[in-house]
This record gives sequence, structure tokens and C-alpha cells, in this order.
Amino acid sequence: MSASSSSSRADELVQIQYPTGTDAYVNLEQIGGGARATVHKATCVNNDIGFSGLVAIKIIDLEQYTAEDLDGLRRETAAMSLHSHPNVLGSLCSFTVDHHLWLVMPYMAAGSLQSIVSSFFPDGLPEPCIAIVLKETLKGLSYLHGLGHLHTDIKAGNILVNHTDNGSSIKLEDSGMSVMIYDSSSIEKSSSSKMRLNDVAGTPYWIAPEVIQDSNTGYSFKSDIWSFGVTALELAHGGPPFSYLPPSKSLMLKMKKRFGDL
Repeated sequence: MSASSSSSRADELVQIQYPTGTDAYVNLEQIGGGARATVHKATCVNNDIGFSGLVAIKIIDLEQYTAEDLDGLRRETAAMSLHSHPNVLGSLCSFTVDHHLWLVMPYMAAGSLQSIVSSFFPDGLPEPCIAIVLKETLKGLSYLHGLGHLHTDIKAGNILVNHTDNGSSIKLEDSGMSVMIYDSSSIEKSSSSKMRLNDVAGTPYWIAPEVIQDSNTGYSFKSDIWSFGVTALELAHGGPPFSYLPPSKSLMLKMKKRFGDL
């Protein structure tokens, strides 16, 4: 297949109108999940245009969200639908079924870099691979920052890989914790003490010290770059710095090194 025909095929897939009903998605197979959502691989069948292809569907239980959380989820879903960059995972469509939100996304068959590293490269990826991954990830991050969008949870687990006939595709997944720095109401809500405590408990090794010290003022493009740097070390060594420590000790050590005894 020539480069021009491949490009035309890619453009065609982007322009497909994905169905907003459960009947069009068959052979659902759960491939991940958490307390409030499950992720499934499925086949999208659009008989109107004779299209069939694999997708990933995140099914979110809306009853697990508070009113404030739902506002954030609406913003996040809207942002994902507008993302248009080869290195950022966007949504193909979304719709609600009873009290569940179905978020349809491209299927990244190789999974996350974290799963690839832990399964096949426990001592770290080869440097040429790291260089390619970081370059593509940084393109996606630069795109988000250009929109005034802070990611807030960059790590190998949120970098997804897909293998195609034309090579590998690398996409930065939006974490569900991202915020718009140009939207004062959004960043105020997203920087609440409750949210940041939850974030720290989830991904302490990648968080910038200034965010740990003060979640209300620590957010910035620089804090994303800190997490990007930690991710580079994670890919090189098989894990982030201080990962041999319990999360709470990692946080305290990071604070002490940056700010001294508080």
C-alpha cells in the first residue's frame, strides 16, 4: 500500500460517522476497568456505509459521580471529542445508556507502554525506542498545552501504542484528571484538596513537588514537563524514581529534596 493510499484510508476513517447506539457495537470483551468504569474492546458495525472495525469503549457508571464530578466529566468528554492530533487519544463518539456513559475511542491494540515495559522490558526500553516514544508523546503534550490544557497525569500507563501496517502509532491518553488552565472555574474545581489527595494517592511518583506542596497553585505547564521527565526515566529503567519506596515515603522524600524541612 502506497503512502498516498494509506493517507486516504486514514482520512476516510477519521470522517466515519460512528453510531451512537449499543446495537452497532458487538463482541464486547472487557480489557480493563476500575471502580467507576470498565474498558472494552468491541467491533463497530456500520451497515449504512459498510464499515466494520475495532474500537475501545469506556463504559462509565454515572451513578458513581457527584454533581461536581459530573461537571468535570462533561468538560473532559467535550474536550476529547475536539482533540484532533495523531498523538492524542480522542473520542470517536459518546452517548448515554441508562446511567452509563459510553465513550468510543480508537482501539490501541498493543496497550500501554507501562504494560509493555513491565512484561517485556523490565530493565527499560532501548534508547532508540525511548527517543521515538518521547518525541511522539511530546508532540501530543505540546498540542494539549497549545490549547491551554494541562494533562496532570503523564506516565507510561497513559501512553498507548498501536501497531499498523505503516508502523507504530503512539497516543497520549487523557487521564480524566486534566484541566483547562484558561478556564478559572475549571482549574479551581480540579485543584480542590479532595481531588489532589486522590491524585497523589494514585500516581505519587510522577507528580511535581510544587503540586504536592500546594495543589491550588502548583499546577502549571512545568508540572507536566516534570512528569514527562519522570516518564523518560521510567522508560529507561523500568520504573519511576523512588518506586522502591512506599508512595507516602516517596512523596515526603521528594518534598524534602525540593524544599528542605518544612
